[in-house]
Amino acid sequence: MGQECKRSNCILLKEKEREILQLNQEINALKKQASIDQMTGFLNKCEGIKKLKDEMKKNLRDNTNTTIAFIDIDRFKLVNDRLGHCTGDQLLVELSKILLTNIRKEDFIIRFGGDEFIIVFTSITKLQAKEVWKRVYKAIEGFNKESNFIFPISLSIGFYEYDSCSDLDVNQFIHLADSEMYREKQQKRKGL
Repeated sequence: MGQECKRSNCILLKEKEREILQLNQEINALKKQASIDQMTGFLNKCEGIKKLKDEMKKNLRDNTNTTIAFIDIDRFKLVNDRLGHCTGDQLLVELSKILLTNIRKEDFIIRFGGDEFIIVFTSITKLQAKEVWKRVYKAIEGFNKESNFIFPISLSIGFYEYDSCSDLDVNQFIHLADSEMYREKQQKRKGL
């Protein structure tokens, strides 16, 4: 009877271990799902800002730079208003694919708002980030020429570099890149 009881306890213990393992896997999957924007595959704003803060701490520790690009889709409201939200969603999905396949694997993207994104170029200067951006821009141009998409993708972008000597907090860093993006958008509107 003692052996049978031990065997029974071992079986129950193994079952509980499997249940705990499965629950942990489900929790991890839910955490991942909660941190990712479902439409774009980018980090959501909350998770992305946490990761950007970590990157800024790493810059200070390792004496490196990080550059962000604040991106806004030009005339996105017009797309939604005139062509419908399904078309707007399709534009977001297509742009997401282009961005994800043309940035470096160590970089990441945050969906900051409806049509606003931040690309975090880790451990590189603004000049180097602009070189990476050239590849993204060419891919967008190629998409606009080759696709039958009703509305060509056009973006306004502002770059800002955070270096190891900077005393900016994450909000100031983002605001400075956003200001650069807004300046570009204003120049486009003025036809400059």
